[in-house]
Order: sequence, then structure tokens, then C-alpha cells
Amino acid sequence: MNKTIIKGIGILVVFIFSIMSCNKVTNCYDEDLYQQHKDDICSTDCPGVTGCDGETYCNECEANKNGISVQ
Repeated sequence: MNKTIIKGIGILVVFIFSIMSCNKVTNCYDEDLYQQHKDDICSTDCPGVTGCDGETYCNECEANKNGISVQ
């Protein structure tokens, strides 16, 4: 194979892996936070908050009940 083609394939592979790694969500579940808030009664107010896991929760109380802190 031509060296240019091999080099291009290598660059493409590195590019694909870098894109894939950007989309990974770190596990930010906090068992202590869950234990502290699992029995909380949350309001129905739902402005929408983003958890550290990138998911949207109705409010901070709902996120905390799931063991997730908000950003």
C-alpha cells in the first residue's frame, strides 16, 4: 500500500477515536447523595436542570433523588 494511504487511514482512525471519546459521559452517580435524598418529596416545579451526567431533570431535588448532582 502507498505510504500516503496508510498515513491517511491512521489519521482517520485517530480522528474517529477522539470524537468517540468526547461523547462519553462520566459516571457521576453519588451513592451518598442518593442516600441523603432518596426519601425527599420534591415540588412539581419543573424549570429543568442539567445533571452532571448530561441528562435533564425536572429540578435539583429530582436529580439528587437519583444520586446526581446538578451542574
